[in-house]
Amino acid sequence: MAVEILGNQNGRLEQRLVKQLKEAGLNEITWVSPDILEAHDGWRENDSVIWRTQYEYYHQILPIACIHTYFYNFKQAMEKFGPKGVKWKVWTPSPAVCSKVIAVAIKDDVIQEVIMEGSCMGFSNALNILVKGMEVSRVVQLLQNVPCQTRGTSCPQELARGL
Repeated sequence: MAVEILGNQNGRLEQRLVKQLKEAGLNEITWVSPDILEAHDGWRENDSVIWRTQYEYYHQILPIACIHTYFYNFKQAMEKFGPKGVKWKVWTPSPAVCSKVIAVAIKDDVIQEVIMEGSCMGFSNALNILVKGMEVSRVVQLLQNVPCQTRGTSCPQELARGL
């Protein structure tokens, strides 16, 4: 089955989405421009108009996958084609931090994975390694008061806030 992805080929969310789709047996993946939405019948269904706006507003960091003429945002695609029982939370943190989007996979109140789009790659990877396997409440407790210079918040605080 063919998959068309609207997104940044180098984006962390897009790379994770492609990995999951390939694991699900969807190997025929092509990258498309935002104009592809208008080329499909039904592109206004499933909130694609909202995602198109978000995609442009966040400088192409919110991937949209078109699979068999149906549009999925990152969260929907991961939950449909990923491991069963894993729920994804995806949100936009405060503009005061480097991260532009935070995505967290949770299963049975335990963190499975954290992806921070737009933040420092090393920090994002380290944070993911450190919190993987921890209960959500413990992560919130540990990170809710971590400052970042004079920003009034931080990427870890925004992770805790979103959880």
